Amino acid sequence: MEAPGRRDLLRKLKALGQEELEGFKDKLSEVLLERGAEPIPKTPADPAALTDLLLRHCRGDSKAVLKVLEDVEARLQKVSPTASSHPQQERKPSTCTKAGDSGPRRASLQGPKSHDEIPPGEGGTLASAIAFMKRHLSFTGSKAEATGKQSRKEDPTGDNWGTDKCKLCPREEDPSEEINPEIIRGPDENQETYRVHLPGAGSFRCSETELGLEVRAAVTVQYRYGFWDQHLSVWSTPKWMIAGPLFSIQAEPVGALAAIHLPHFLCLRGADTSRIQIAHFIEEGMTLEKPKQVRPFHAVLENPSFSLYGVVWGNRSKPPILIHSIVLLYWALKMAKTTLHLYIIPNDHSRFKAVDDYEKQCPSRLVSTSLQTHKPLTFDSRYIVSSQANIEVTPKELEFCNIQAECLQSYMEIYTKDIQGGLEFSLVEKINKEPIWEAHVRPEDATLSVSSAQTQTDEHFVNQHQEQLIRRVIAVDGILDSLCGPVLDLEQIQSIRAERSSVDKMRKLYELVPQWDNDCKDRLYQALREKHRPLVEELEGI
Repeated sequence: MEAPGRRDLLRKLKALGQEELEGFKDKLSEVLLERGAEPIPKTPADPAALTDLLLRHCRGDSKAVLKVLEDVEARLQKVSPTASSHPQQERKPSTCTKAGDSGPRRASLQGPKSHDEIPPGEGGTLASAIAFMKRHLSFTGSKAEATGKQSRKEDPTGDNWGTDKCKLCPREEDPSEEINPEIIRGPDENQETYRVHLPGAGSFRCSETELGLEVRAAVTVQYRYGFWDQHLSVWSTPKWMIAGPLFSIQAEPVGALAAIHLPHFLCLRGADTSRIQIAHFIEEGMTLEKPKQVRPFHAVLENPSFSLYGVVWGNRSKPPILIHSIVLLYWALKMAKTTLHLYIIPNDHSRFKAVDDYEKQCPSRLVSTSLQTHKPLTFDSRYIVSSQANIEVTPKELEFCNIQAECLQSYMEIYTKDIQGGLEFSLVEKINKEPIWEAHVRPEDATLSVSSAQTQTDEHFVNQHQEQLIRRVIAVDGILDSLCGPVLDLEQIQSIRAERSSVDKMRKLYELVPQWDNDCKDRLYQALREKHRPLVEELEGI
């Protein structure tokens, strides 16, 4: 099920003319860049892609979405101060240009017939579209209440990522206020501890872990993920299955914490919820505690002491319990051609984080796709990749297993030589061939990946290694051929080739680099990898 508010947001963007859509993309890119996001690829503005980008950046949170829209609106007002107050009035053309543009884009001059409604398929002024979005779109979070829509308490719309976890389970009635914790890194830079300072009584939920906290008074809570394998191995039996992340929780003062809501990944539609228990690890060993309440995505334990807690499921009979599941797709940046890593894991933030941390070290980049599977899955089921494209998949099938976050997760490697036309494929059940997930990977996804993950610094590879590249790159003519058109024009190429040595040619090429954006630098980086792969890998420290 798509994210709440996505349909309306997409409809409003589709109603805009292409020129106004480009204007929205330009301003959105400026806003997101200031917030630390990667540049939006230089491709024609696409309503669906922009919608998903905005929701993904804001994780579906209404406050964040509306703040971005307000910032975009403010930038439009700088171009034309009357754009918001008189949305149907003619506006001055946007002066925002990109590298290589011949001039500013002109905004559409024809407004919609109604300020609140933009008929699908018709043009609509950008300012009125944004005004409509701000007033009427319903996302998750408390801002909806202020805009006249139902709050999460009245109309819960899924998890804090802005999507429904399951079509079978009822949505949690969740009045919790979402909180962003302080993240404290350990000495090894891997283990993270989360800390929140809550000012008074209330119900809260962590945006990073989905851990819920009910507090009676002001309190400081500190928590981190624990390792099941370190504690459960002696006590585990085939009768109990791990069903969520393990948390180490501490609070000060102790009595201020009334209850904790521990996330789980079980699909409980028609299941016997009495089989859910909370594993509590203390010095003497493990005890099992009955939750006060079992919710679709959380188990509630009242008056917790402070140690390790996690949800377990009693495996006493068949059929097996269904599992809320997600698929993660990563682009391996330093592999040959196009190499993707595909994971199937339970919808468990601790495992998602573990996979993401591992892939970042490769380095790889998470590809923008839908995460949720079409339906809950069962452990030990097997899946294969189906595609009309020429791809190589290793291994041929992937088993969906309950592998803990501290262990390396299994994945499929998908390889293709050519992705210029895009790559479409689906994940299907091995036995009945039913699709459970689909993806469409576009060429621009690679450009976004390279610019964001090729180095771990703020400086682009092309700038970081300028001296070495000028001195050691020999195949300059081949690199110029790769840059012809998208980055360099014929006159620039002829000027560079007129230099006598490869060093002089590279130095001449670098005279143009300060004028480039990251997209142009990414293309040079890709050309260098094709012509001088050993050198690039040496500089990257592979």
